[in-house]
Amino acid sequence: MFLGVVTQSLAEITVLAEKGGTSRAAFLEFLNNSVMGSIFTRYKSPAMVNLDFTPTFTMPLLQKDFDLGLAAARELEAPMPVASAAAALVASAIGAGHRTEDFATLLLEQARRSGIDLTSEDVEVDDGLGDAK
Repeated sequence: MFLGVVTQSLAEITVLAEKGGTSRAAFLEFLNNSVMGSIFTRYKSPAMVNLDFTPTFTMPLLQKDFDLGLAAARELEAPMPVASAAAALVASAIGAGHRTEDFATLLLEQARRSGIDLTSEDVEVDDGLGDAK
């Protein structure tokens, strides 16, 4: 569930920055060089900048994780409002046809709901795993 919540949040702030006039590459470089950057945000930056959604983990698998986690939360009577909202957005993305691409396509759905069409920025972006890609 944490993976989905973090990815949805990353998609939201990245789309907000772009809608405000900042390129995704510039925003994600800023984020990745701040205390809020992480191995994960660096790893997903190339996909979000260049819209390469080669699957590493698909949306249906992410939905399964949410289903299992939220079932445990219900059983343990532990409310998870943020995870529940993110799970609904994952289900919506699946309904929109994002079944076989990487779960980072949450970015595309966030952009669509925000009224913008994304295009690849076609730039090299360091994924934090070694050489720039």
